Amino acid sequence: MAGQPIGVAGATAATTGTATGAESPGDGTRAAASERPAEPTHAQTWTTRFPGLAPFESQAYRYLWIGASLTMTGNFMQMVATGWLIYDLTDSPTWLGIVSFARGLPMLLLALVAGVIVDRFDRRVVLITAQGLTALLAVVLSALIYTDSIQPWHVAVCAFLAGCLFVVIPPCRHALVSSTVPRPILGPAIALMSTGQNSGRVLGPALAGVLIAVVGVSLSFAVQAAGFVLALLSTFMLGPQPPAAASRKASAFQNLLEGLRYVWGDSTVLALTALQAIPSFLIMPFTQLLPIFARDILHTGPEGLGLLMMSNGIGSVLGAVAIVLLPLRRQGIFLFASLASFGLLLPLLAASTSLLLSIGIMGLLGVAQAIYLASNTTLIQLAAPDHLRGRVQSVFMMMFGLMPLGSLPQGILADLIGAPVVIASTGLLAFVVVVVFAIRAPAIRRL
Repeated sequence: MAGQPIGVAGATAATTGTATGAESPGDGTRAAASERPAEPTHAQTWTTRFPGLAPFESQAYRYLWIGASLTMTGNFMQMVATGWLIYDLTDSPTWLGIVSFARGLPMLLLALVAGVIVDRFDRRVVLITAQGLTALLAVVLSALIYTDSIQPWHVAVCAFLAGCLFVVIPPCRHALVSSTVPRPILGPAIALMSTGQNSGRVLGPALAGVLIAVVGVSLSFAVQAAGFVLALLSTFMLGPQPPAAASRKASAFQNLLEGLRYVWGDSTVLALTALQAIPSFLIMPFTQLLPIFARDILHTGPEGLGLLMMSNGIGSVLGAVAIVLLPLRRQGIFLFASLASFGLLLPLLAASTSLLLSIGIMGLLGVAQAIYLASNTTLIQLAAPDHLRGRVQSVFMMMFGLMPLGSLPQGILADLIGAPVVIASTGLLAFVVVVVFAIRAPAIRRL
């Protein structure tokens, strides 16, 4: 790991029982104290009972975690508000697909470039810049709606620009985790980060649904902007994060090739990355069709859409918390089981005409998704060296870029044959592909 972790002395001592730094010259007080048994502290007590919470002893990690939670809250508010706005403007599932395509396309086109940026420049500065511009976009949308100037193409363009900025944020945050905690607790730190991000999936949709119903879409985007600014301020609290010297010695193109060669040459990382294509292309596009279910099938309004998304987020939090408190010993098995369950639950959602039943199914979808993503992300992060972590994470993010390639045709098909038929079919197809993948990848099952 390049560089010394920031603010992790307590976490390291509580977790590994070893010293975290060299003793200062002439520091007789510290030397004398080290000869006496340490008094048990409150922090040591709860990290002994719940070792998965040890990363919270790092102040820098806490700031990073808060920023991630706020960013994801704003992101999911934006997804709900944008989906409701474009469907209200156009009454067209195809437009839902277009906007989702525009937002997700940068993940496919720019993910590799984003990884190089994360590894070549100060990660703190990169994160602050991306979050600040994301807040500005939310303000622009709010103003367009407030002045009654909004057009469908405005929504699509803003979605594309937001996607360009968002493609930088997750790999940057994941790469920063290793500089805030020692390696022995990197796994729990990644799982906790997933829990914080999933908490945004609970708060974001709920806030968006309530705000749209009570004060309108314009103020919903304004609140999103405020959340992004708060996330930016938490990032300011981190210290400078200079890149590894090795990343700056080579050209940007050589950095990109180095990351690709590493992923291609490591069979485990390659398989885990390829596995992400299944939910991205086949399963996750179902979220773009939820406004159709909320309004036309379940006969509810934006508050109902918010409840569906909130339930999904609650399930994700429960799944992530379970992983933190009860670490999985055979992550490969749970990886395939959770992804297969994800696919099988979609036909059940498609068949439901009850809001309460749909809310329950969305919660189960969240649990399955959280277990899959936390397991896959943790395995990839632990496998990658620190100076390559941004680029490896960006290749993983590029698989998320397959989502718009699934979103657009699914939106068009929903216009032709109906949304329930589309998501039921893609869910069953995903289940079959996962089973075949699991059979043909025994090495992943043994992880």
